[in-house]
This record gives sequence, structure tokens and C-alpha cells, in this order.
Amino acid sequence: MSDQPETLDRVLDATLAKAGDEPVRFDVAAGKAALATALKTRAVAPPKKRNKVRWLAAAAAVTVLTGTGLAASTVDLTGTGGNSATAAEELIKAADLASRVVDRPLAPGQFRYVRTRYEGITSAEGAKAWSTDMTNEEWIPANRNDEWLLRATVQPSKWVAGHEGTGEPESGSAFKNGEEFRGACGKYSYMAEGQPDRCTAGDFHNPTPEFIASLPKDPKALLERLNAGGGPEGRALQQAREALQSGQFPAEVRANIFRALALLPGLVVTEQRANLDGKQGVALGVQIVSEFTEIIIDPENGDYIGGRETIAEDLPDDQGGLDKGTVRQSSSVTTRIVDSQGGK
Repeated sequence: MSDQPETLDRVLDATLAKAGDEPVRFDVAAGKAALATALKTRAVAPPKKRNKVRWLAAAAAVTVLTGTGLAASTVDLTGTGGNSATAAEELIKAADLASRVVDRPLAPGQFRYVRTRYEGITSAEGAKAWSTDMTNEEWIPANRNDEWLLRATVQPSKWVAGHEGTGEPESGSAFKNGEEFRGACGKYSYMAEGQPDRCTAGDFHNPTPEFIASLPKDPKALLERLNAGGGPEGRALQQAREALQSGQFPAEVRANIFRALALLPGLVVTEQRANLDGKQGVALGVQIVSEFTEIIIDPENGDYIGGRETIAEDLPDDQGGLDKGTVRQSSSVTTRIVDSQGGK
């Protein structure tokens, strides 16, 4: 996100500074707390100018990135803002489709395979910008107390055309290409000590069975839960995207999330056919300060296929000089059940 206050920047800078040749031990709780504070601050105060503008996926509680590989792709945002009814209709349609899906149960010894690809742009003072592409693959066992596996594939960073700097751009990830992490309950070695047990401490990013069962079925009540903690209206959409990106919510709950988002004020259709990682879908978003936060849904079956952060206002040179409509961050997700850890 482009205009977060210094508290979040310090969390990221401290994390990346410690990386070196070792995996980052990212403080998940501090990152989430800083993000929540940033969202609240952005709702009431103008952003501070900084030398570097990073993006941070909501899922950065697991993976710390500073950018990924978009070739400054753009979206036509002309006319967005007046089609809230259409957005609600798209979400209700997606909810109806998702509610018809019959989930395949995860049997003992099997794994939920979740592949998430992140693309994005890091920008810096002087209208410089570079892109990186990273893919995370995670194998979550049927028994969450067993060993989980996370594998990162990181592509070299590249300068964005028209925004080149000198030398090679810095890496967009704190992880090495092909690096793997294993840990019972998904507690990987790069995580800071004292983090909550992922087998019992559930939230929208880490949905334990108990957390999923606790979610209200009423759309209005679920929207309030998604927006817990206050902040701009876009917080609910960000929380929903974090949940859907996890690939772990059953179809019935995904349908309820769509119905809750249909009640979100200011949500609009930003693009009718958004191409993301080879898939086509409808992008639905809400503007937060200078960016659109979006989710992308397959209109044929109601599947969530990814999310985006799109620049809604031209940025000055001291924030990278990127144009309105530039897709700063993009993500896609696919999930399936497999019979072995590491299998696809």
C-alpha cells in the first residue's frame, strides 16, 4: 500500500534489514498491528511523503515482500464510482454460484495445496520503480497439528519501463528462490518467537475450523465482523480478500462473504474482464485514499481468483511517479486437495 505511515515502514525496514542470508523472522503480530494502525490513520490524516513506497500484501503475515513483477500494466478507471448496484449484483450472483459448490472433504493423510502468486511494483523517489514476481506454495495437512510445508519461488526483480534506475534493482523478497520451510501447525523457522499457535489461534488469514464456525451467517453481521476494529470502509474488503486468499474457507462461507460485501458502501465494478495469471474475472473494488483495493471473481462459477491494488490518482515523482490505473499489486490463488506433501 502506497501511503502507510512510518510505523508500518519501520516494521518492514527492520524485517528486511535482518534478512541477510537467513530467512526473515517477521513479527506477524507487529505487522498486523501496524497495518491496522496505518488504515485508521489513513482514514483521518493526509499521507506523509517518504522516499520509498512499498506494497505489502495482507498475507504478509506469512511472506514479506517489497514488490512483484508487473510491467506497469494499467486499468482504465474512467467512469468507476457510479455502479454500486452492479457490484452488488455481481456479488450476489457469485454467492449463489458458490453456494452450489460441494466441497471435497480433506481425508486423513491428505493435504490442502494452496498456490498463491504475488506480483507488484516497488517505487522510490525520483520516479524509479521495479517489479518482482513471487509464488508461494503451501501444503496444509488434514491434521493441522502435523507438519506444514511452505515453498517460495522468487523471480529476479526488473526495472519498470520508463522508471529505470542505475544498476540492478533490489530484491523484492526476503526469501531465496526455492527456499522451503517446515513446521508443525505452520510455525515456520522465519517466524518470530511467541507467535500464536496457528492450530488454535484463528483469524481471517488463518481460518481454523473453530474460527470458521464462529462467523455469523447473517450478511450484515458478517460485514461488521469483517470491519472489526474500525477504519475506512475498505478494511472489510481487505479482510475479505485476506480470507479468500487463504484458500481454506468452505464454499458456503465464501458465499456468505460475497453477500456481506454486497452491502459494502462505495464498492464498484472497476473492470468487467480482469486478466489475472491466465484467468478472467470481474474486478470489484473500493477506493482508499489514492488506491483501489479489489477482489476478482470468476463470473462463471463464483470462484475467488485473486486481488489487486490499483493506483487511483497519479503519484508525484517522490512517490515513484506511477500513473493512475497502474496495477501496483496483484495476486492470484488456486487450491486443491492432494495426497502427499509436495504433491500437486
